[in-house]
Amino acid sequence: MKKWRFAFFILLAFNALALVGVIFYVTTPPKDYTSYQALKNAQATGNTVVVNTTKADFEGIANTYIQEAMKDQPIPLSLSVNDDVSISTELTIFSVTLPILMKFEPLVQEDGNLLLEQKSVEVGMLDIPPESALKLLRDSVELPEFMEVMPADEEVLLKLTEIPLDDGISVRAASFNLQEDDIRLLVTIEP
Repeated sequence: MKKWRFAFFILLAFNALALVGVIFYVTTPPKDYTSYQALKNAQATGNTVVVNTTKADFEGIANTYIQEAMKDQPIPLSLSVNDDVSISTELTIFSVTLPILMKFEPLVQEDGNLLLEQKSVEVGMLDIPPESALKLLRDSVELPEFMEVMPADEEVLLKLTEIPLDDGISVRAASFNLQEDDIRLLVTIEP
């Protein structure tokens, strides 16, 4: 009887170690992974200009950079700015094209990036959870590097500080007031 008890405890210990190993393996990030919260962009040095823009101008500028970054992608993606920030795209599943419209509330981050918190999602006539829509967007479209989709948080991060501009120029958001049509961007030109 003692052999069986000893074997049982050995097997139990092995299973516990295997479970701890699997949990450790799943929760350890890859070598090249950097969490957005861990990144603190240093303030750009140089001469800074505050640029006041409107919703329509910001929309045009954003779509220009999005389309430039996605020029080889077959799936259209556009950003619109009205009473909220909307991202619209189309997804073809089983030869059926589904229009997807996601609406976000914009929040300016301390580092000058723009965090979009999801308010609603419309996928044709389907009613799917926002987290699923963001997973679908993230997994089916190769987004520009300056757009980070975070389905679990129901957020999209527009990394304005990482938009590829000419050498020595960087952009950060200072304020984003959609009700008053007042968007302020800080454009820094390094010497």
